[in-house]
Amino acid sequence: MMRFLEFTARTLAAVALTASVAASAGAAPNIVIVIADDMGWGDVGFHGSEIRTPELDRLAAGGVRFERFYTYALCSPTRAALMTGRSGINTGMLGPSNPWYPRGLPVDEKLMPEYFREAGYRTHALGKWHLGPNESQYHPMNHGFESFYGHLHGYLNHELHTLFGRVDWQRDGETVHETGHATHLVIAEAVRQIEERDPDAPFLLHVALDAPHAPLQAPEDAIAGYAHVGDERRRIYSAMMTEMDRGIARITAALEEAQIAENTLLIFFSDNGGSPNLGADNGPLRGGKGSPFEGGTRAPAFMYWPTVLPAGAVFEERMTVTDLLPTLLAAADADLHAPKPIDGRDFWPAIADGAQAPDGPVVLSHYGRGVVQHAYFRDDWKLVRAADGQGGTEDLLFDIRNDPYEQHDLAAARPEIFRQLVAELDAIPKAEPLSLNARLPDMTAPGSPVAWEPDNRPPGGTPYAESGPVPYPEENYP
Repeated sequence: MMRFLEFTARTLAAVALTASVAASAGAAPNIVIVIADDMGWGDVGFHGSEIRTPELDRLAAGGVRFERFYTYALCSPTRAALMTGRSGINTGMLGPSNPWYPRGLPVDEKLMPEYFREAGYRTHALGKWHLGPNESQYHPMNHGFESFYGHLHGYLNHELHTLFGRVDWQRDGETVHETGHATHLVIAEAVRQIEERDPDAPFLLHVALDAPHAPLQAPEDAIAGYAHVGDERRRIYSAMMTEMDRGIARITAALEEAQIAENTLLIFFSDNGGSPNLGADNGPLRGGKGSPFEGGTRAPAFMYWPTVLPAGAVFEERMTVTDLLPTLLAAADADLHAPKPIDGRDFWPAIADGAQAPDGPVVLSHYGRGVVQHAYFRDDWKLVRAADGQGGTEDLLFDIRNDPYEQHDLAAARPEIFRQLVAELDAIPKAEPLSLNARLPDMTAPGSPVAWEPDNRPPGGTPYAESGPVPYPEENYP
């Protein structure tokens, strides 16, 4: 159940009144989804970070903060689950949709913007796509988004907008050559979309930011603001976080200026845990990006809708990114006409009204380190099937409610529970990962997903938007 902090009866009455007024007006809410990239659990002020995130802190305090919000351990699986409401073990999207990965999210999946367009929404995607870069059939404007501004791949030089020397920056399928940090450009486009919106229709605005994903790049004045931080990676990472926070403040200011903030639901979360070797801090949580442990899958998250959601509320039930599609459609009073079974559950009554939260088993799976890894939840138990470092996996059992930092493996102490959860996980049908047997490039090169320094080679070659299938430069393979 939802626990309310600093939430008085008078406040409750006021929220109920304003919510009633909004409902009676019959106006469908605007939906703004803001996604951070590779942000650690401990890297926001409302989780005690020394990084300055005043706007995120303000919004989290003014809305509903999720303390057990789960994503997948890697970028593309999270984004696919958000868009489809379906688990990666059903779509096959278990690995990152990188340049050397020819396939994308299957085209027979129905995506979030398609549902919202059926409900009369205008739909716009900004920033990172990462659901299939190499063929246009996988691109956002072929799956319900009316416009797209950003890049197709999962990371890029934030200033040059290149990946291994080739430009990956576009507007509606056409390459654009622009100057400026990717975070600033995406934020400016979000503000423009709000200012130039269709006044006769609600909008779905999907803002997928690149910060603070590597390579680590931020304006010099922002980095100077963290001169006291000794570690260079942490210093730049912190600057990227604060720049992102300032950008989000520009979005909320634009909503206020347009006088639509009171009828706009904004949700913020990170797509997975952070990488400590790339500047992130997952706080007390075990593991990080690419890990099925809490540090890889438990994300900072909140919803903010000032006339409907209670300020200062903390939602402590387990919820996942897969649940957002049915939940947001319910918030918009829109129908869920799904052509395939939806794995996500509708949490809107629990979030907005304090009703009992949906419950049931949850599996979060991803392909990494040569194996498929899983986090399987049932009740307060969590079974982790993690890479063992020798090409296989090992199973561990945790009482995740009482041991959120996963310090005590109970597989031997609770053999009945352990065997039961292993059997349940094994019995779940699982699609083959679309990234299986992908040919891997040199992962140590500057600009690779695990390198913190940018690849600063001058832009050259055919930009990715015009390059056709499998454009990854041959010289980057060992």
